[in-house]
Amino acid sequence: MGSGLNKTKRRIASVTSTQKITKAMEMVATVKLKRFKDTFEHGSYYLRELEGIFARALALCPSLPYAKENEGVDAICYLLVTSNLGLCGGYNSELFRFVESKIRKGVDTLIVLGEKGKAHYSHDGAFHLEETSLDLNASPLDCTKAGKKLLEDFTKKKYKRIEVISTHYVNSLRFVPECFTLLPISPSYHEEPYESYAPPLWEPNPKEFVENNLASYLGAELYSRIGEAELSEQASRRNAMESANDNADEWLDKLRIEYNKARQASITQEITEVVNGANSQTE
Repeated sequence: MGSGLNKTKRRIASVTSTQKITKAMEMVATVKLKRFKDTFEHGSYYLRELEGIFARALALCPSLPYAKENEGVDAICYLLVTSNLGLCGGYNSELFRFVESKIRKGVDTLIVLGEKGKAHYSHDGAFHLEETSLDLNASPLDCTKAGKKLLEDFTKKKYKRIEVISTHYVNSLRFVPECFTLLPISPSYHEEPYESYAPPLWEPNPKEFVENNLASYLGAELYSRIGEAELSEQASRRNAMESANDNADEWLDKLRIEYNKARQASITQEITEVVNGANSQTE
């Protein structure tokens, strides 16, 4: 009976020790979630305004090559945003399933951000992987440089189109993989009522504005998608750690009941042995 008590006691200590780690990770993820959410919301406001400006400019010059797919090219470039760290639930596995439902092996090109994604696809020769200097810690300037490189590839008709696969943040409990077309650019345009009699003034003209600032626009899109993916990752990790803590509490309750039952049985057995021994002495 003593060995059973010690075994249960060791299991309680092991679960308690693990729970301390998961609680600490949940706390860290909660703090990071708040920080990433504030950053993403501020960046989203800037991006919405930028998309509106580009939508107005493209409406005035729809013949630009950046606004339509390259003809005569079959390959599509997918830029996948995964995570560097694990312990974030099904965050990465859902992305992998989503990618593999869209990409054509041996035809399309895959650019992967995040160590988890690189480790997942590096050993599969069926995927055409392309290296990039961009990473999850990229600054807006780094994203602009990456956007310029993707724009050059698209202009040279290396790809039919370029798409970004990342995780869309719906709320703190729901985030889903989505595919966003980076090139050709097609921001939705809704004419404001005042534009019919007071149209925007462009200097020097809409076409040159788009050509001079397109790399910055693509960089802003990339930076926003990476930020949203990191926000979703932290939310997923917080939820995973919260579930782990709840499971640990359930296990501890069961183990403590099991320990108390075994301890009570051990005490009862010892009392019975003492009583039997006393009775045998009096006979």
